[in-house]
Amino acid sequence: MHWWRGSFWMMAPLMLIFAGLAYWKIPDRLDRESEGKRFARVPFLRFGTLAAGVVCVAASGSVSSAAARILLIAAAIALVGVTFWLDRRAANNLFPRGALSLTAPFGLALWILALHGMTQTSVTLFLPLLLQVVHHVSPVVINFLSIVISMGWTTGTFTVSGWSGRRERLALVSGPVLATTGLACLTAVALLPGLALMTLSAFAMGIGIGIYNVHLVARAMDSVAADEHRSTASALASIRAIGTAFGAAIAGVVANVAGLGNATEPAAVGHAVTAVYIFCCIPFGLAALLMFRFVRVTLGKPEMSTSAGWERRAH
Repeated sequence: MHWWRGSFWMMAPLMLIFAGLAYWKIPDRLDRESEGKRFARVPFLRFGTLAAGVVCVAASGSVSSAAARILLIAAAIALVGVTFWLDRRAANNLFPRGALSLTAPFGLALWILALHGMTQTSVTLFLPLLLQVVHHVSPVVINFLSIVISMGWTTGTFTVSGWSGRRERLALVSGPVLATTGLACLTAVALLPGLALMTLSAFAMGIGIGIYNVHLVARAMDSVAADEHRSTASALASIRAIGTAFGAAIAGVVANVAGLGNATEPAAVGHAVTAVYIFCCIPFGLAALLMFRFVRVTLGKPEMSTSAGWERRAH
C-alpha cells in the first residue's frame, strides 16, 4: 500500500491486546518470596551501566564511520561487562549466581542464548534486503523466509517438548549443529537463483533452534536455587535481547565493511549479505561447542545420565 508507517501502526492493536491480557492475568498480589524483596535497594548504578551499554549499541547504527561504530560497540561490551561485574559483588543480584560463567550450567545457557540471539537477528535482518534486491521478491511476501524460520522453530519445539533421557540429550546436542548447518547452507545458496534451497536451509535452521531451546531453558531453570527462579526467567529473556542488540550492530559493521553502504546493485548487496552470513556462522558454531559442554555439565556422560535418571525416578 506504500504506507510504511502503517506497518508500525498495525502493531498498536497487538500491544493493546497484550497489555489487556497482562492486566487480566498477572496477579495483583505478590507472594512471600517477592514480599521479602519488595523494599530492596534499587540498583541504579547497574541499571545505568546496562542502559548505557544498550544506548551505545543503538547509537552505533546511526553513525557512518566504521571506526566510530566499532568504538561504540566496544564501549557497549565494556559497560555490559561492568554491569555483570558489579552484580556479582552486590547483595541484591539482578542476575543469578553463575551468570556468564563457562563452568556453571546457567552461565553456559546464557552464552548459548546470547550467541543464537545475535545470529538469528542478523540473519533475519538482512533477509528482506537479499530477497528484494537480489531475488526480486515482491514486498508482499518479503518476509517469507523469516516466516519459514519461525515455522521451523515452532515445529522443532513441539516435536521434542516431551523428550527425556537420551532423546533430550540428542535434542540438546543436535539442535545447534542442525541450526549451524542450516545457516551454512543458507549462506552457500543465498545468491543462487530460485528460493527452494534457501527455504529448506531456513527451515532447517529454525528446526535446529526449536529443538534445543525448550530443553536448554528447562535445564537452566533447574540448575539454579529456588529463590533465583524469577531472576533466572528474566535473565534468560534479557540476555537474548542483549545478544539481539549486539548482533544487529555487529552485522551492520560487517555489511558496511563488505561494501553495502547505500548500494542498490544486486551484486554489491549480495556480496555484503553473504559476508554477514559467513560471519554469523562463527557465533552459531561457538554456541554448538558450548552446548556440548552444557550437556556434559548438566547430564554427564550418556551412561551416567541414564543411571542418574533411574535414581531420580526411584527417589
